[in-house]
Amino acid sequence: MSEYEIWSLIVHAVIAIGLITIVMVALFGSAIRQCLFPARLSLEILDRNGELTILDNGHRVIYYHLRVINLKKVIVKNCRIFLRKIQQLQSDGSYKDLPFSVPPRYIWSPSETSPEGVDIVTERIADFGYVIDSSKTFKPTVTPILNSFRGNLQHHETFRYFIQIVAENYRPMDLFGIEVSWDGQWPADVENMYKHLIIKRV
Repeated sequence: MSEYEIWSLIVHAVIAIGLITIVMVALFGSAIRQCLFPARLSLEILDRNGELTILDNGHRVIYYHLRVINLKKVIVKNCRIFLRKIQQLQSDGSYKDLPFSVPPRYIWSPSETSPEGVDIVTERIADFGYVIDSSKTFKPTVTPILNSFRGNLQHHETFRYFIQIVAENYRPMDLFGIEVSWDGQWPADVENMYKHLIIKRV
């Protein structure tokens, strides 16, 4: 084989590899980027004391929120949050699963205008739950709420809500756990509400 033929084979091989690479990137570019530059998310409680609001009927309601933080420079696409598991604290200190058939979805803030899935550049806020002063129940802010849903927390109960974050370019590894307990009291100074309705990561 002459030197010309050798160089010709090398050039054709390089061209073929280049074409294959272009095709692979076109077909699997997003998957390749996800493997090379994986997204990473963190979940935090925005304010353990919640946000006080006065309803039109004069009743007080406290809303609790979650902060979803993007820890990487890649934009997280079409991000959604689902409630995947609920556990209830038993008298012996163990936790019992409260089964439900359809995992409900948490709502991004502001709930009136936010879509089901959002893009996250740095961080986004989601509604977690609320309690009204005329009620003895903490209610997760999820949709849909079926008749069989047992995730509403009564006073003197402790629930653990396990949350899954999903996105087009984010693969969830673990569930995020949030524990909520409430003694049913509303203090005169709502700044001390965190001593009665306790919310924390687990």
